[in-house]
Amino acid sequence: MSVNTIQLKVTTLSNLFIGGSPRTFEIGGIDLFTVTDHNGKPYIPASSFKGSLRRIVRDLTKSSAEAKLITEAYQEYLVTKQEENLLRIEEMKEKDERFLRERVEKRFEEAIHKASAEYLFGVEGFNHTPKLIFNDLQLIETGDVDPFSIDSKNSIKASEPHEEPNVVANPRTYKTVRPGVEFSGEIHFYMLDQLTVPMDVTARFIENAIYQFNAGVYRLGNSGSRGYGRIQVEVSREGD
Repeated sequence: MSVNTIQLKVTTLSNLFIGGSPRTFEIGGIDLFTVTDHNGKPYIPASSFKGSLRRIVRDLTKSSAEAKLITEAYQEYLVTKQEENLLRIEEMKEKDERFLRERVEKRFEEAIHKASAEYLFGVEGFNHTPKLIFNDLQLIETGDVDPFSIDSKNSIKASEPHEEPNVVANPRTYKTVRPGVEFSGEIHFYMLDQLTVPMDVTARFIENAIYQFNAGVYRLGNSGSRGYGRIQVEVSREGD
Protein backbone atom coordinates (compact mmCIF):
# COMPACT_ATOMS: atom_id res chain seq x y z
CA MET A 1 0.00 0.00 0.00
CA SER A 2 1.54 3.33 -1.02
CA VAL A 3 1.57 6.28 1.34
CA ASN A 4 -0.54 9.28 0.38
CA THR A 5 -0.68 11.17 3.65
CA ILE A 6 1.03 11.40 7.01
CA GLN A 7 -1.32 12.26 9.86
CA LEU A 8 0.11 14.36 12.69
CA LYS A 9 -0.94 14.94 16.27
CA VAL A 10 1.10 17.58 18.10
CA THR A 11 0.93 18.11 21.86
CA THR A 12 2.62 21.13 23.44
CA LEU A 13 5.04 20.27 26.26
CA SER A 14 5.87 23.90 27.04
CA ASN A 15 4.39 27.24 26.11
CA LEU A 16 4.21 27.69 22.35
CA PHE A 17 4.60 31.08 20.70
CA ILE A 18 4.40 31.51 16.91
CA GLY A 19 4.67 34.97 15.37
CA GLY A 20 1.89 37.40 16.07
CA SER A 21 1.80 41.05 17.08
CA PRO A 22 -0.26 43.11 19.55
CA ARG A 23 -3.91 43.68 18.78
CA THR A 24 -5.42 47.08 19.37
CA PHE A 25 -7.54 46.00 22.32
CA GLU A 26 -4.54 44.32 24.00
CA ILE A 27 -2.20 47.31 23.90
CA GLY A 28 -1.08 48.04 27.44
CA GLY A 29 -1.69 44.46 28.45
CA ILE A 30 -0.35 41.80 26.06
CA ASP A 31 2.79 42.77 24.20
CA LEU A 32 2.92 39.78 21.85
CA PHE A 33 0.51 36.94 21.22
CA THR A 34 0.72 33.67 19.34
CA VAL A 35 -0.98 33.44 15.95
CA THR A 36 -4.72 32.69 15.94
CA ASP A 37 -7.33 31.92 13.26
CA HIS A 38 -10.38 34.01 12.38
CA ASN A 39 -12.23 32.53 15.36
CA GLY A 40 -9.51 33.56 17.78
CA LYS A 41 -8.31 29.98 18.28
CA PRO A 42 -4.61 29.10 18.21
CA TYR A 43 -3.25 26.97 15.37
CA ILE A 44 0.13 25.93 14.01
CA PRO A 45 0.68 27.43 10.54
CA ALA A 46 1.85 24.98 7.90
CA SER A 47 4.80 27.26 7.16
CA SER A 48 5.98 27.12 10.78
CA PHE A 49 5.94 23.33 11.04
CA LYS A 50 7.40 22.99 7.54
CA GLY A 51 10.27 25.38 8.31
CA SER A 52 11.19 23.57 11.53
CA LEU A 53 11.00 20.16 9.88
CA ARG A 54 13.11 21.35 6.96
CA ARG A 55 15.84 22.36 9.39
CA ILE A 56 15.78 18.85 10.86
CA VAL A 57 15.95 17.26 7.39
CA ARG A 58 18.93 19.45 6.55
CA ASP A 59 20.73 18.20 9.66
CA LEU A 60 19.91 14.57 8.87
CA THR A 61 20.90 14.72 5.21
CA LYS A 62 24.60 13.85 5.65
CA SER A 63 24.05 10.89 7.98
CA SER A 64 20.90 9.25 6.60
CA ALA A 65 20.95 6.43 4.05
CA GLU A 66 17.37 7.28 3.10
CA ALA A 67 18.37 10.89 2.44
CA LYS A 68 21.04 9.68 0.01
CA LEU A 69 18.47 7.59 -1.88
CA ILE A 70 16.07 10.55 -2.02
CA THR A 71 18.84 12.82 -3.30
CA GLU A 72 19.76 10.37 -6.06
CA ALA A 73 16.08 9.98 -6.99
CA TYR A 74 15.71 13.76 -7.43
CA GLN A 75 18.84 13.87 -9.56
CA GLU A 76 17.44 11.14 -11.80
CA TYR A 77 14.07 12.90 -11.96
CA LEU A 78 15.66 16.21 -12.97
CA VAL A 79 17.87 14.54 -15.60
CA THR A 80 14.75 13.00 -17.16
CA LYS A 81 12.91 16.34 -17.12
CA GLN A 82 15.93 18.05 -18.63
CA GLU A 83 15.95 15.60 -21.53
CA GLU A 84 12.21 16.08 -22.05
CA ASN A 85 12.58 19.87 -22.13
CA LEU A 86 15.50 19.76 -24.56
CA LEU A 87 13.54 17.44 -26.87
CA ARG A 88 10.56 19.81 -26.71
CA ILE A 89 12.78 22.75 -27.69
CA GLU A 90 14.16 20.77 -30.64
CA GLU A 91 10.65 19.89 -31.81
CA MET A 92 9.56 23.54 -31.63
CA LYS A 93 12.22 24.53 -34.19
CA GLU A 94 12.66 27.89 -32.51
CA LYS A 95 15.05 30.43 -34.03
CA ASP A 96 16.74 30.87 -30.66
CA GLU A 97 17.03 27.13 -30.12
CA ARG A 98 20.70 27.28 -29.10
CA PHE A 99 20.06 30.02 -26.55
CA LEU A 100 17.06 28.15 -25.11
CA ARG A 101 19.01 24.90 -24.89
CA GLU A 102 21.87 26.57 -23.04
CA ARG A 103 19.49 28.25 -20.63
CA VAL A 104 17.61 25.01 -19.92
CA GLU A 105 20.81 23.01 -19.52
CA LYS A 106 22.26 25.55 -17.08
CA ARG A 107 19.06 25.69 -15.04
CA PHE A 108 18.78 21.93 -14.71
CA GLU A 109 22.49 21.32 -14.14
CA GLU A 110 22.49 23.76 -11.22
CA ALA A 111 19.43 22.07 -9.70
CA ILE A 112 20.93 18.60 -10.17
CA HIS A 113 24.19 19.70 -8.56
CA LYS A 114 22.39 21.15 -5.52
CA ALA A 115 20.01 18.19 -5.11
CA SER A 116 19.38 16.94 -1.60
CA ALA A 117 16.57 15.50 0.51
CA GLU A 118 15.52 19.12 1.12
CA TYR A 119 13.97 19.00 -2.35
CA LEU A 120 11.07 17.28 -0.59
CA PHE A 121 10.09 20.81 0.41
CA GLY A 122 10.26 22.12 -3.13
CA VAL A 123 12.87 22.82 -5.80
CA GLU A 124 13.64 26.50 -6.20
CA GLY A 125 12.77 27.76 -9.68
CA PHE A 126 10.73 24.67 -10.60
CA ASN A 127 6.99 24.15 -10.45
CA HIS A 128 5.07 20.88 -10.10
CA THR A 129 7.95 18.79 -8.77
CA PRO A 130 7.49 15.89 -6.34
CA LYS A 131 7.21 17.34 -2.85
CA LEU A 132 5.45 17.39 0.50
CA ILE A 133 2.43 19.61 0.97
CA PHE A 134 1.68 20.78 4.49
CA ASN A 135 -1.66 21.73 6.03
CA ASP A 136 -2.16 24.02 9.01
CA LEU A 137 -2.42 22.08 12.26
CA GLN A 138 -5.78 22.85 13.84
CA LEU A 139 -6.68 22.92 17.52
CA ILE A 140 -8.26 19.75 18.90
CA GLU A 141 -11.15 21.07 20.94
CA THR A 142 -10.95 20.57 24.71
CA GLY A 143 -14.38 21.79 25.78
CA ASP A 144 -14.24 24.92 27.91
CA VAL A 145 -10.54 24.59 28.73
CA ASP A 146 -8.63 27.76 27.81
CA PRO A 147 -5.76 26.84 25.43
CA PHE A 148 -3.88 30.06 26.19
CA SER A 149 -1.36 31.02 28.83
CA ILE A 150 -0.18 34.50 29.83
CA ASP A 151 3.56 34.57 30.41
CA SER A 152 5.92 37.40 31.34
CA LYS A 153 9.57 37.47 30.33
CA ASN A 154 12.27 40.07 30.85
CA SER A 155 14.40 41.30 27.98
CA ILE A 156 17.73 42.73 29.13
CA LYS A 157 19.12 45.81 27.46
CA ALA A 158 22.61 47.07 28.25
CA SER A 159 23.59 50.69 27.80
CA GLU A 160 25.43 51.83 24.69
CA PRO A 161 29.18 52.63 24.95
CA HIS A 162 28.49 56.38 24.87
CA GLU A 163 25.83 56.16 27.62
CA GLU A 164 26.07 55.90 31.39
CA PRO A 165 26.67 52.27 32.45
CA ASN A 166 23.27 50.74 33.07
CA VAL A 167 21.33 47.53 32.56
CA VAL A 168 17.57 47.74 32.10
CA ALA A 169 15.11 44.85 32.35
CA ASN A 170 12.08 45.35 30.11
CA PRO A 171 9.23 43.01 31.09
CA ARG A 172 7.20 41.71 28.16
CA THR A 173 3.92 39.86 28.34
CA TYR A 174 3.25 36.99 25.95
CA LYS A 175 -0.04 35.29 25.16
CA THR A 176 1.05 31.76 24.28
CA VAL A 177 -0.43 28.31 23.84
CA ARG A 178 -0.17 26.55 27.20
CA PRO A 179 1.37 23.09 27.69
CA GLY A 180 -0.91 20.11 27.09
CA VAL A 181 -2.80 21.55 24.10
CA GLU A 182 -3.27 19.24 21.10
CA PHE A 183 -3.30 20.01 17.36
CA SER A 184 -3.88 17.79 14.34
CA GLY A 185 -2.83 18.14 10.72
CA GLU A 186 -1.56 16.38 7.62
CA ILE A 187 1.39 16.15 5.27
CA HIS A 188 0.43 15.10 1.74
CA PHE A 189 2.71 13.34 -0.72
CA TYR A 190 2.48 15.21 -4.04
CA MET A 191 3.81 13.39 -7.13
CA LEU A 192 6.35 11.47 -5.04
CA ASP A 193 5.47 8.33 -6.97
CA GLN A 194 7.39 9.89 -9.87
CA LEU A 195 10.66 9.42 -8.00
CA THR A 196 12.57 6.15 -8.29
CA VAL A 197 12.90 5.82 -4.53
CA PRO A 198 10.00 3.83 -2.98
CA MET A 199 7.47 6.06 -1.25
CA ASP A 200 7.76 3.91 1.85
CA VAL A 201 11.43 4.90 2.12
CA THR A 202 10.54 8.57 1.85
CA ALA A 203 7.76 8.18 4.43
CA ARG A 204 10.14 6.44 6.84
CA PHE A 205 12.71 9.21 6.42
CA ILE A 206 10.15 11.97 7.05
CA GLU A 207 8.70 10.15 10.05
CA ASN A 208 12.18 9.81 11.55
CA ALA A 209 12.74 13.54 11.00
CA ILE A 210 9.41 14.37 12.67
CA TYR A 211 10.23 12.22 15.69
CA GLN A 212 13.34 14.36 16.30
CA PHE A 213 10.97 16.92 17.85
CA ASN A 214 10.28 14.44 20.65
CA ALA A 215 13.89 14.53 21.85
CA GLY A 216 13.42 18.16 22.84
CA VAL A 217 16.40 19.55 20.91
CA TYR A 218 14.36 20.92 18.01
CA ARG A 219 11.67 23.43 18.89
CA LEU A 220 8.63 24.85 17.12
CA GLY A 221 7.90 28.54 16.80
CA ASN A 222 9.70 31.45 18.41
CA SER A 223 11.56 32.04 21.68
CA GLY A 224 13.05 28.56 21.96
CA SER A 225 15.85 30.05 24.09
CA ARG A 226 13.18 31.03 26.62
CA GLY A 227 12.03 27.44 26.87
CA TYR A 228 9.14 27.74 24.45
CA GLY A 229 8.27 25.37 21.61
CA ARG A 230 8.79 21.88 23.06
CA ILE A 231 6.33 19.48 21.44
CA GLN A 232 5.48 15.78 21.29
CA VAL A 233 4.46 14.45 17.88
CA GLU A 234 2.52 11.29 17.03
CA VAL A 235 2.51 10.04 13.44
CA SER A 236 0.29 7.69 11.47
CA ARG A 237 0.07 6.90 7.75
CA GLU A 238 -2.84 6.93 5.36
CA GLY A 239 -2.54 4.99 2.09
CA ASP A 240 -4.61 4.12 -0.92
